[in-house]
Amino acid sequence: MRTILLTALFLASATGLFAQNADQGPTVQPSPGFQTTERRGPMPELNLTEDQKAKLKEIREAGKDSLQSAIEQVRTAQEALRSALLANPENTADIQTKATTLGNAESALTVQRALQQAKINEVLTPAQRTILDTSRKERQQRGRRGPRNQEQVPNQE
Repeated sequence: MRTILLTALFLASATGLFAQNADQGPTVQPSPGFQTTERRGPMPELNLTEDQKAKLKEIREAGKDSLQSAIEQVRTAQEALRSALLANPENTADIQTKATTLGNAESALTVQRALQQAKINEVLTPAQRTILDTSRKERQQRGRRGPRNQEQVPNQE
């Protein structure tokens, strides 16, 4: 039981690192390596055709509501787990249930993002997918996570 409590506490503290500030409205986070046209447009290195740009915009718009819903479910589950840990830390059954709910919500969000990325990959040529993947890996090596450019916690080895 103590292991479950420690695991739940770790999950709650770790998920807080990735939560947005309360003053920010819900936003859809594009799949890593893809920038929306709202700021700078798709990566210039991809040399997208107008048809590809239109298809990518359509994909983002079609998935926007489901991604926002999945993100909100993760936030709600994170808050429920945090509250349970603070209010009644000895109730391990409740904490385990809330931690499982959070895990399920995060899994659903990951699936939504992966499906959207798969649709995006269908639009791109093999060369463009390679460029996108290389760019994503370079960003991760520089210590940034996706489009929000949040610094990763350095390895403490």
